[in-house]
Amino acid sequence: MVANESYQASNSEIDSVRNRQTSCKSSVQSDSLPSIPCTNEIALKRHLNLWSGICFIVGITIGSGIFVSPKGVLKYTESVGLCLIIWVVSGFVALLGALCFAEIGGIIPRSGAELAYMKEGIGSIHERTGDILAYLFNWTNTFILKPTSTAVLVMSFAEYFLSGIMDACGPPETLVKITSVFTILMLMNINSISVSAANRLNIIFVICKVVTILTVIIVGIVRIAQGHTQYLQNGFDGTTRKPLSVALAFYAGLWAYDGWNSLNSVTEELQNPKRNLWLSIVLALPSVIILYLLTNISYFTVMNKALLLSSNTVAVTWGELVLGRIGANILPILISISALGSANGTLFSSARYCMVGARYGYLPEIFSYIQKDTLTPLPSIVLQGILSIIFCIPSNIDELIDVFSFSAWIFYGLTFVATLCCKFTMKKAKRVISVPIPLIVIVILISIYLVIAPVIVNPSIGFLLATFLILFGMVFYYPFVYYQVELDCMKKLTKFFEVFFDLKISAINLD
Repeated sequence: MVANESYQASNSEIDSVRNRQTSCKSSVQSDSLPSIPCTNEIALKRHLNLWSGICFIVGITIGSGIFVSPKGVLKYTESVGLCLIIWVVSGFVALLGALCFAEIGGIIPRSGAELAYMKEGIGSIHERTGDILAYLFNWTNTFILKPTSTAVLVMSFAEYFLSGIMDACGPPETLVKITSVFTILMLMNINSISVSAANRLNIIFVICKVVTILTVIIVGIVRIAQGHTQYLQNGFDGTTRKPLSVALAFYAGLWAYDGWNSLNSVTEELQNPKRNLWLSIVLALPSVIILYLLTNISYFTVMNKALLLSSNTVAVTWGELVLGRIGANILPILISISALGSANGTLFSSARYCMVGARYGYLPEIFSYIQKDTLTPLPSIVLQGILSIIFCIPSNIDELIDVFSFSAWIFYGLTFVATLCCKFTMKKAKRVISVPIPLIVIVILISIYLVIAPVIVNPSIGFLLATFLILFGMVFYYPFVYYQVELDCMKKLTKFFEVFFDLKISAINLD
């Protein structure tokens, strides 16, 4: 009985929404007048079909990582062979994690992914633990993970784009930051105006990304046919003998695959999610794994280990050696488009995380509102955009990536634990896909390894800072979530923004 109390309680909200929606449909069917909403509630619409779902995953996953991360993977593996293995294994870890997310996403069909899954899944074992972990994830995701990710991608876009159109000296740091801020403001406007426009823009970005990667792959295949395989021979020479350092190689590889869980954050906007969620995952991620592996092989048909490690941007160095000056000018622009596409998708999903967090009471109520005409979560988009601009102020992208990866895998691991909990507390729930328990245990152990090993191998103040920031959220949990203290000023602000921007609290979309 105790194990299911939390899930049953939280599902009462879903049941009430479903009942209201059912009664509305019945009244409309019995009425000969034109269809008019019979409640004041509005919800996000299901704009995303299977193709959009695949493009959403690919669009966020393929950012700048595949063009930059090969250096990080090779640095810690120290051999070509192990480097290629890490790229493949990282892909399968991402795929296994995505399948776990697909299973629990079918049981708990809400946007918000990890937030909803920890709240409902771990909460089905112990209600308060699930609530606290979900809150800490929402706190960390809202104020660290998503803004950091967006900032890294946008700064990568600005740096590569400006490098492609300026001289060899490169763009000044101030110009990179100004361009980054302008880009974030542009993405905020697009995502606020229309979900369909943001989706169409994402599809265009995906096409550009795939064309860029296929160009690199085709050139690599041609070079292999010409016999340029000297750097691929004796591939395991110099392989590292430090198992813990491999975790840092995984960080670089998994950074390039980040986005594997992105579709779960927009479940309420996905058509037929019980089918299209898992199908999008199994079609998108294996394709990305193949593209990444062939791209890395292409790099090694041109560069040896020393040259690759000395390169700041592997793909640009590859382009200079193979395509000459044309490649040096064009590839940075193509890489920038790839990073921009990922930034667009990340901002899109991060706003949905905020909206779901506000529904649970983890953020002020205003962030659970959507704009009546555009049906976009306008307050959440603005919040994430502003925080992303703030994170553009630091200059060290590598430190931002380390903090992001460390924090992210803590909560990925907890979400896998939630999936395992649901195996026992929700046995009768209908599962479109069911991941075997041993595989879930394996991916939980991988998560623990990825959190602990880098701290041991390469201690950094960034890891300590990330831990502090995560736990600092508890300062606000007890007064504002547990005791539900409401400030008069927040009530007034909510009312002002509701009227000024024509907002309405969003209902849960269960159609």
